[in-house]
Amino acid sequence: MPHLPALDGLRGLAVAGVLLFHLGGVLPGGYLGVDLFFVLSGYLITSLLLFEHEDSGAIALAPFWRRRARRLLPALFAMLPPIAAYARWVAQPLSVERLRGDMIATLAYVANWRAVVSQKSYWELFAAPSLLEHTWSLAIEEQFYLLWPLAVKAALRKTTGGAGRRRVLALALALAAASAIAMVAFYDPAKTSRVYLGTDTRIAAILLGAALAAALPPGGGTALAPGLRRALGPLAIASLVGLGAAWARLDGQSWFLYHGGFWLTEIAALVVIAAAVTAERSLVARALALAPLRWMGAISYGLYLWHWPVFVVVTNDRAHAGPWLPLVRIAVTFAIAIPSYFLLERPIRRRGLPRGWRGFAALAAASLALAVAVAGARPQARFLKVFAPVVPREEATFSIMVVGDSTASSLGWTLRGQRVPGLSVELKGQDACTMLADDMCFAPRWGEFTREVRPDVTLVFLGGAFMHGIGFEGRFDRACTPEWHARFEKWMRLRVPLLVAPKTRVYVVTVPYGLDAWETPGYWSEVDCINRSLRAIAASIPGVEVLDLAGYLCPGRVCKSHHAGKKIRVDGVHYDIEGAYDMSHWVLEQIGVFAQTPR
Repeated sequence: MPHLPALDGLRGLAVAGVLLFHLGGVLPGGYLGVDLFFVLSGYLITSLLLFEHEDSGAIALAPFWRRRARRLLPALFAMLPPIAAYARWVAQPLSVERLRGDMIATLAYVANWRAVVSQKSYWELFAAPSLLEHTWSLAIEEQFYLLWPLAVKAALRKTTGGAGRRRVLALALALAAASAIAMVAFYDPAKTSRVYLGTDTRIAAILLGAALAAALPPGGGTALAPGLRRALGPLAIASLVGLGAAWARLDGQSWFLYHGGFWLTEIAALVVIAAAVTAERSLVARALALAPLRWMGAISYGLYLWHWPVFVVVTNDRAHAGPWLPLVRIAVTFAIAIPSYFLLERPIRRRGLPRGWRGFAALAAASLALAVAVAGARPQARFLKVFAPVVPREEATFSIMVVGDSTASSLGWTLRGQRVPGLSVELKGQDACTMLADDMCFAPRWGEFTREVRPDVTLVFLGGAFMHGIGFEGRFDRACTPEWHARFEKWMRLRVPLLVAPKTRVYVVTVPYGLDAWETPGYWSEVDCINRSLRAIAASIPGVEVLDLAGYLCPGRVCKSHHAGKKIRVDGVHYDIEGAYDMSHWVLEQIGVFAQTPR
């Protein structure tokens, strides 16, 4: 198959969009770079399969999958041990169990379905980041690599030349249409992650690339009519302009995105690829073949693998880079991806492992990565023992139960970190949940929890409430809209009374303003609206009071961010045991713990 430099440049453009999106949303629609990857991958992989069939009359599946493994696995295996080390010695205890599961899902290439099943919103990635958040797209690609060659081989059975290509074209278009229909059918504006992450709903992009490969192979531009070939140049320029506008403006939860927006951007990518493969001297092809883009395209896999872990780990608290933090993150990413490409990825892809121990080395590497994922990524036992002792309920003289979302759990850890003798803190928060749905945040079980724990005090904390929206009449609504608050207050008024008991004081905790990625006037206005609702809810339910954590942490809209050199909220939302020490002491004072327990 001929090598086309413009396609390398297109891959570089795609990874640049993703990097800029993940730099705190510098490019709001840069996530669409993944779709450009998908379309290009479908085109190249299908082209390889078709060329092989035309050359030899067959498709050798085992060598194909072996080549894919040599291309993808070495860099992935190299990335996992450092992530496990981070989980063991640096990460917060609350995130470690999830990260361990993420590592196993990444190795099995099912990370996208793990995210779907856990109902974790992809659009919360800046608030509660996992170092493997980005591997969902690798999972979809690998699932395609596994199944599509089987489908192509079956479609090409007993065919040659144009007839086989027409079969593959029809198959790819039929499956892409089914995927598009599934996206519309499964779309829920309150839970867009299902259609954003699902293989069935996102495979259309890869299949459209596959269809183009069947219709227009690399180097096959001479088969096009001269007029169409000339028109591709201007169409490709218009397509790039359209992609730029989408990358700059298209929100990831927009109704339009899931009802045509994705497909328009994917068709634009098809036009650009068609122009690149039919006219190497066209303006678009020459622009994409510029050395910087081609170079980024060559190392794009390593850039994609490493950029998100680097972005999560390299924070201002660690790098002290101030406004230069984005550049520092980019520099560190390149500093890892470049040697990864030249010393690991390219040598193994070209030559494989040394003869004689190839199979053993591959098995050993896979076993090591799996062992690291399962055994290595565990919370520090010393950290949990020293800073967050768990007092058995039967030995407690004062009991607190904390319910809500993941921020409630992190608040509960800080209360345990006070190490008050006789104080028991029961953590009943649920990760990645929202009170905007009936079955979330363990809310239906709050009455059961109250009877089981019989706490002296219950704290209701939904510090991530402003991250969640609802679908209403085909649009996505956030806090400060009447529809959002009607649903929020409805469920809170139904569920909070379940916590009220004769010997239990119940506090609804106000939400402090988010920091870091959430430190914007828009999000802060939403927090104000939520706190007004929380106060109204508490006033309407007998036996429920307000604990004004927002007033303590953010008086006059100026939030305390550090204590004794430690961040109070590690990601701007969730609490650190050491950093939040003063805050948790204040909470215990407000609810009367020190008057009830020995110090």
